Amino acid sequence: MENIAYWIALEQAEGIGPAHMKEIYDSLQKSGLSINDLFDLSAEEILAEFPFSEKTARAIAGAKAIASKIEDDYFQIIDCGYDVIPFYSAHYPSRLTEIMGSALPPLLYMFGNRSILNYRGIAVLGDKNISDKGSEIAYTAAMELSAHRITTISGYAAGADMIAHRSALQNNGTTLAVLPQGILRFKLHDSLRDVLDPERIAVISPFYPTREANKFNAFIRNKIACALSRAVFIIEAPAEGGIYEAGKSAHKLGIPLFTAEYASYPKNAEGNRLIISELGGTPVRGRFVNDLLVPNMEKMIGIAKFK
Repeated sequence: MENIAYWIALEQAEGIGPAHMKEIYDSLQKSGLSINDLFDLSAEEILAEFPFSEKTARAIAGAKAIASKIEDDYFQIIDCGYDVIPFYSAHYPSRLTEIMGSALPPLLYMFGNRSILNYRGIAVLGDKNISDKGSEIAYTAAMELSAHRITTISGYAAGADMIAHRSALQNNGTTLAVLPQGILRFKLHDSLRDVLDPERIAVISPFYPTREANKFNAFIRNKIACALSRAVFIIEAPAEGGIYEAGKSAHKLGIPLFTAEYASYPKNAEGNRLIISELGGTPVRGRFVNDLLVPNMEKMIGIAKFK
């Protein structure tokens, strides 16, 4: 089994978190050993060889016990042409390391162009039941980002997310999608089929490859999308739910937060007011250009390019 599969087993082992993964990697680097060597040792030998706690040593031994169980999933990932990007890889997004620290997802499973993971990007987020006006804003926002060679970052849900991804691809830009499920459950959305270019898209998942989507995963997904971004632009957010929580995540992580300001707010944009009043979000107004409603994004584009 390739050593990357051992890292997958470690992440799945009870008692192993991101900080443990980094501790193990640093210790292996210092000793000149590989994870394959580590998996050849018993818990007692691990304790004698490394400065790990007994709890960590036992957890590593537990990872050895489940390594064979993840082998089929690992080879399926490879057969599908997907990549596994560990936290120590040069391809791993430096932005996640910088913003999330020891709470970063240790492994990213991905499809597409790995280079995009380290491009400067802005998150364009919104409710799945986005209004017609919001749909237009989401589309033109991604169009504006593409014109400035800034990657559009979003989830992979219907509504604002898919509109933003399609716009980026349609307008010769790059886009990064964060999944709320494992990569082996990824399916290309119909709206992207005619514009797909694997060199201009990256699809990533921080979850075990076979995990199903759920509400909790969606919250994690949104937090990671925010952490990857230089700024977060929320098109429409209900007063409660995942998109408003994404605004909270951006606020807590210190990511500049922007939201569309409407003269008359659509039903699913009541959270926009709260983002402005309670989270300090910067209101974004629009202007019509050739009959398209284009948001004024100069400030966030400046942040993405120069900060």
